[in-house]
Amino acid sequence: MNFFENQDRARHKTQQLIGLFVLSIAAIIVSIYIATLYLFHFAPRIWWYPPLFIIVAGITIAVIVVPSLYKFVCLREGGKAIAEELGGRLLPLETADAQERQLLNIVQEMAIASGISVPSVYLLHLEPGINAFAAGFSPNTAVIGVTRGCLEHLNRDELQGVIGHEFSHILNGDMGLNLRLVALLHGIVFIYQTGFFIVYFCSNSRKDNEDNEDNKDQYFWVFGLALMAIGVLGLVCGRLIKAAVSRQREFLADASAVQFTRNSEGLSGALKKLQRMGSHLNSSGAEASSHMFFGNALQLSFWEGLFATHPPLTERIRSIRGLKPGDPMPSVVSNEMHSHESLAMGFAGKTTEPLPKNVVAQVGTVAPEHFADAQELLSSLPESLRLSVHNQQSAMAIVFALVLDRTNTQIVDRQIAWLRQVQPSDLVEKTLSLSSEINLLDLNIRLPLLDLTVPALRQGSPRDCQRLCKCVQGLIIAGTVSTWEFVFQLVLWHRLQPALAPSSPQTVQFTSIEEIWSDCILLLSALAQVGQSQPETVAYAFRSGVFRLPGIGQLEAPQAPIACNFTDVKKSIDRLCLASPKLKQAIVDACAHTVLVDRQVSLNQANLLRGIAMTLDCPIPPFLTKAAIR
Repeated sequence: MNFFENQDRARHKTQQLIGLFVLSIAAIIVSIYIATLYLFHFAPRIWWYPPLFIIVAGITIAVIVVPSLYKFVCLREGGKAIAEELGGRLLPLETADAQERQLLNIVQEMAIASGISVPSVYLLHLEPGINAFAAGFSPNTAVIGVTRGCLEHLNRDELQGVIGHEFSHILNGDMGLNLRLVALLHGIVFIYQTGFFIVYFCSNSRKDNEDNEDNKDQYFWVFGLALMAIGVLGLVCGRLIKAAVSRQREFLADASAVQFTRNSEGLSGALKKLQRMGSHLNSSGAEASSHMFFGNALQLSFWEGLFATHPPLTERIRSIRGLKPGDPMPSVVSNEMHSHESLAMGFAGKTTEPLPKNVVAQVGTVAPEHFADAQELLSSLPESLRLSVHNQQSAMAIVFALVLDRTNTQIVDRQIAWLRQVQPSDLVEKTLSLSSEINLLDLNIRLPLLDLTVPALRQGSPRDCQRLCKCVQGLIIAGTVSTWEFVFQLVLWHRLQPALAPSSPQTVQFTSIEEIWSDCILLLSALAQVGQSQPETVAYAFRSGVFRLPGIGQLEAPQAPIACNFTDVKKSIDRLCLASPKLKQAIVDACAHTVLVDRQVSLNQANLLRGIAMTLDCPIPPFLTKAAIR
């Protein structure tokens, strides 16, 4: 399955999850109803009493659904909420700790290689076990959590394998499903917690009234025990659901991690150490989020194999080390790795001819060549830039420097004059200093460099992010709105969205191409006119993209691109963000055929194609070599 199929699978899994949740509620209602019949001495004489059943059903649904809705609200901030609930602390980007710097560096490498925003990293500093997780509603809002045990016991290759595993969950669409699972199961667990509270309260009351033989609290004490028993049933159902959702995905995540890094020894070494040292968490929140982790977060002593959210470690180790002669890997993992091997064809360093058919396959993947390029990029950055991306003020200066015109000194003078009116003089001087260094770098580095600044920029308040965006817009207006400046603004706005307005994930609103047909036409029109000069060439590129859209035979399409501007294109992209994964796949495929139909691509075209894909939450790596860009 490719990225879009995984996203679509996650949507359908969510629907199945809701169905299982409803069935669990029904089972709990029946259990509580039977317990209530005995409590009021109706059973065994009467088994069906509609008024009582309606009351029990109403109260039970409220007791389960209200806490679940409350949990959904609490999880609006996505992975950040999970990390803080588990006792994690945000790692400072300028940390002096060598182990923490190594972890941040690995996360940066993987993010640049995969084309996603660099995730925030949380350290579970009170957890000695070896474990990690990824959480968020989309790749743009993902966070990585790592236990202190990971940093203390894993070497760089092993830590790299664990982070690669978590990035697979980010790219495969598992995170949103996992967060919804946390919220839904919270209501079921609440039954057990309510029963425990009643038993605790009544036990204390019985101690205070132990001389009173006619203790009325005993009925409530028995009822509390019944709720606890029913709550245990809910816990069992919850763990079975989590196991069904997450077990198979762990094999695929392991395979993807090996493919990303091309180092099976790193991940297998981490799993062996996890086997010896343990991976369980001490946090009380481990039960709710156990399915998110790299290894089993809970200590299970009863029916461990049935309730475990992860496959046995021995099976996982054997799978990722299945490259030995005569010892084939499981077919599901082998197929996954084979599909990743094919993704680099036409895009990796061995060839310079870009193929449009491979763009969709590249979305949501990391080929080893991309990972190696990301490592090389980070190591080639000047020391001043590497340090500046970690500081909020310096990161702002880098953003401003990336917007300054590279070719026209008169435009630069206007931009700097405007910047001096709205920013402190020291920040302006920092911008000029960094601009001189950035102008010496290859143009392909600009988008990755922007992504490196995002973690520092997100640490500011929403108001700080709004001011930054307005300042960037002012710099663009002071100059000329070029394709690069449009792409830069598009990506920056999208990357900062979690800091600007934290909210629940956008729901799919468009599942039919007819609903977004005009937006697709406008987008392809813009792409066809970027980097092309001859009218016939522009029209040919446009038609090449349009004929890749589904429904072309039923819907009317112009023969030539329509007139458009960047404002209209931005509005259309905002609507296309609400399309289903399958529609997004068709849109990205059409965009790729528009840009790459002649097997040649300009830097503006490559940046615009990547910027559109990123904004649609379709992460795409820097898939073109320098030689492929004309």
